[in-house]
Amino acid sequence: MTAGERSDSRDGPRRAVLWDLDGTLIASQPLWDASFTRLCEAARGRVTRRILGLLAGQSIAGTLELIAATGAAPAASSPRARAILDAMNDEVIALVAADPPLVPGARELVAAVAARGAAQAIVSASQHRMVAAVAGVLDGAINVLVTGDDAVPAKPDPAPYALAARRLGVPAARCVVVEDSITGLGSARAGGLRTFQIGSVPLLPDDDGVTLVPSLTELDADRLLGPAERRY
Repeated sequence: MTAGERSDSRDGPRRAVLWDLDGTLIASQPLWDASFTRLCEAARGRVTRRILGLLAGQSIAGTLELIAATGAAPAASSPRARAILDAMNDEVIALVAADPPLVPGARELVAAVAARGAAQAIVSASQHRMVAAVAGVLDGAINVLVTGDDAVPAKPDPAPYALAARRLGVPAARCVVVEDSITGLGSARAGGLRTFQIGSVPLLPDDDGVTLVPSLTELDADRLLGPAERRY
């Protein structure tokens, strides 16, 4: 029996839940926005509403491009852009580690999924140390991290979620994704993964493989790990 075929406590071959991070498990975007604005403006950059609006869900490479777009660095590949990004990560990681901004229901749902014997991964464009800081407060329930430091294309490419499933040893048909962004949904669905979208407005309304739920408090482990449902 392979790692992906291990039984969970109720329904045969092991299942897995693959979690997005920002906007799904934690509400850290205001921290990123504030840090980005302060550091870019300190470097004489100009942070417009349009640039700030593009920050959420960006890959590491994309964030470097946005830093350069403000004028705070001469180019995305410059040492100055990387220094600003590193300072952003230092600030936000320190804040998250001191007081993790978990969304309501996150800790309880992750624990309930673990109690069912399912594997779990966090799949995020954030740096590994940022994702690890969040995983560290979830009581050992997270088995695998896929981060912006992994050498795979960023969401909406299917590679990040495919890598998480491979690392867990669970086939895609036994995985479910929880996401909140159009890029994340695109990544999951491009890989054929059943997905729950957190939010109030459906981002892929014609996709039968996506179920809309208002918040994590509307989900439970039985629903996440149960059979596919049609609900938008």
